[in-house]
Amino acid sequence: MNHVNNAVYITYFEQARMEYFADVIGISWDWTVVGILLARNEVDYKLPLFLHDEAQVEIWVSHIGTKSMEMSYRIIKKQKGDWVTCTTGKSVLVCFDYKNNKTIPIPEKWKTAIGSEV
Repeated sequence: MNHVNNAVYITYFEQARMEYFADVIGISWDWTVVGILLARNEVDYKLPLFLHDEAQVEIWVSHIGTKSMEMSYRIIKKQKGDWVTCTTGKSVLVCFDYKNNKTIPIPEKWKTAIGSEV
């Protein structure tokens, strides 16, 4: 059908999240000790994205709680010289201690790094 399958958008969000955390938190963080769990995804499809479209994913932290944060996304594509929104979405991420198998507060270092991005 020449359009991007709806399930692929979640992968685009995930790739953007990985890049965001690498940029903001750093690549030396040991995610196997203290990391995040994905608790929820939400996707709103506005315009189709076709296989050869020039597209970008915009990402930001839209809410920071005690143990969780919400990330928001916008996928845009170039159409007739302008950028238009194809898809919007949100994810809820929960900080998790993998050694002790329990949720934990968001590390202060993360809050500080994310706060400078907001």
